[in-house]
Amino acid sequence: MSTKGVFRVECPLCGESFDADFWTVVRGDRDQKVKALILSGEFDLLMCPACDGMFPHEEPFMYLDPGKDLLAFVMPENYAAEKEKWVARMQADYAPVRAAMSANHALSSEPVYFFGLGPLAELLASDLDREEETEVMEFMAREAGLTLVAVKPSAARALDIPFSLPVAKGLSGRAAALKAAQELLAKNDALLRLKNLAAVLAAQKEDAITFVKDEAVSA
Repeated sequence: MSTKGVFRVECPLCGESFDADFWTVVRGDRDQKVKALILSGEFDLLMCPACDGMFPHEEPFMYLDPGKDLLAFVMPENYAAEKEKWVARMQADYAPVRAAMSANHALSSEPVYFFGLGPLAELLASDLDREEETEVMEFMAREAGLTLVAVKPSAARALDIPFSLPVAKGLSGRAAALKAAQELLAKNDALLRLKNLAAVLAAQKEDAITFVKDEAVSA
């Protein structure tokens, strides 16, 4: 689950110092309320107990969602002036976490490093949009009797494609996936990430699709 730490903070409005709780590890796959705070921009807001004033305060934290193959280290925006120093520190401090996750095959992609909450919120919002479009595509694919194959989340983000791809039952490979994607687009051409998937498959020369997982999507 998500965990907290206590830090001493000075209110910029009245100058009062007080102890405040901050999230140090956020499990995005388990704590939807904390994830919602990140998306809304309320994650790093504090209330001063002396003057009741609200103000933002940033502390480093780790965001983890193994199902989405996402490990992000989020640092205060002003740390960006010494980016290399802070990235190296995060890499050293959390090396055991990364090693354990890699050993358990819980994470295959490299961690990402953000300065400020904004970039993480943008990534999570983009993932939510991708999930919604993927759900529509998957519903259409099942209606058409197609099989669904899971896409590596990091590849889905990099290529801006759905989290899964359709393919005719009993078939595999680029040509079969491209044909299935084109069939679905003929029924609904508003699915922009499905269009991107078709374009990626059309441009690929090899028949093997390297950005899929070795698993199907459950019905």
